[in-house]
Amino acid sequence: MEGRYVFTVSEMNQFIKELLDNVPPLQEVLLRGEISNYKVYPSGHHYFTLKDSQSSLKCVMFKTSTMRLRFRPENGMQVIAA
Repeated sequence: MEGRYVFTVSEMNQFIKELLDNVPPLQEVLLRGEISNYKVYPSGHHYFTLKDSQSSLKCVMFKTSTMRLRFRPENGMQVIAA
């Protein structure tokens, strides 16, 4: 790994956040996938995996966002996430 920069987890999170905040095409990304491992915690936050046939992303929807939902998410549900 000599000559290659090694990111800390915090640095990588900041790097990705800056990309999402500052690159216009990334500010309007929509993701299509299937909900799995869906859980609601006492905090009101919703945790789930969004997956397709080849990949998956671990996700969280914070309580303030869940209050705007017009449906109840369920495992196996196909969704488009913003």
